[in-house]
Amino acid sequence: MSLLLAIGLSALSAIRTYDLPAGDGQHVALHCIEPEGPVRHAALFVHGASFPTMLAAGFEFAPGDSWMAFMARRGFISCGLDFLGFGASSRPPAMAGAANAATPVTRAPEAARQIALAMQELRGKRHLDVHLIAHSWGTIPAAEYAAEHPGTLVSLTLFGPVVPTGAADKPDTTAWWSITAQQRYRQLLFEQVLPKDLRLIEPTVTQRWAAAFDASVPKLRGDAPDALRIPSGPGADIAQAQGGRYPYDAASIAAPVFVVYGDYDTVVNDAQAADFLRRFSASPLVWRLRIDHGTHVLHLERYRRSLYRSVAAFIDAAEEAKP
Repeated sequence: MSLLLAIGLSALSAIRTYDLPAGDGQHVALHCIEPEGPVRHAALFVHGASFPTMLAAGFEFAPGDSWMAFMARRGFISCGLDFLGFGASSRPPAMAGAANAATPVTRAPEAARQIALAMQELRGKRHLDVHLIAHSWGTIPAAEYAAEHPGTLVSLTLFGPVVPTGAADKPDTTAWWSITAQQRYRQLLFEQVLPKDLRLIEPTVTQRWAAAFDASVPKLRGDAPDALRIPSGPGADIAQAQGGRYPYDAASIAAPVFVVYGDYDTVVNDAQAADFLRRFSASPLVWRLRIDHGTHVLHLERYRRSLYRSVAAFIDAAEEAKP
């Protein structure tokens, strides 16, 4: 366990990272903020396909201002998981070889097992009820975990979920892919999607995010100095899901489910979200919300607090609905 960052708010303790053994000498990193007062329950965040927790729900726009910190101030032990190949977690050996020398790294079934490790830490050891909050590709292993472990979640939030689009299933077959931090930052702007007079990204993201992303990925000899190796497993899962194939049966998920997304989200729209939610026929509580003036990275944008508050409201409703 290592102390990462002191937060300058009296209501919160520091962010701590717990290394959870994941087999074969590897570990997954679980970053947590614990309130100084009584702990209500736990909120577990899982990230999307290309960048880790501390650049997503854990990204600080100012000291103590992150989605994880927001939940901690509401009395939750607030944690974010880095999947293998991301952030502070181990890099599988295939990440160090040639991209075409292995199959895609970190597919959804493996990621679901990593969520189970975090759940064992929070639910098994700490005896906490857990609300799981997933973004983008992370919604696939999160839902798979929920399907395979009935009764272990109080609620499941799917933010910007990957939904069927009718696209041809042509997944990447390489172990990893490469991008620069600046290239990924430019994608966050959604300049080809937003009206020319609308800029949604938070100024702090423009100032600090790319450098933090670059620092989060180990550099390998022989790669270009700014090249970042990213696991290809999420991309393979996304291709299959958009083609209508998921590694789980949504009808077996009995936890409350919330689908939330921005009006400029390029992964899901109103009709697709409604059709997707119909799959969760066993869920006792189903919410769907579109937040206007938001893209697929709404959690890094100016209206992010609408996202925070809507998810918190759903969590409150899910707790009230518990038998």
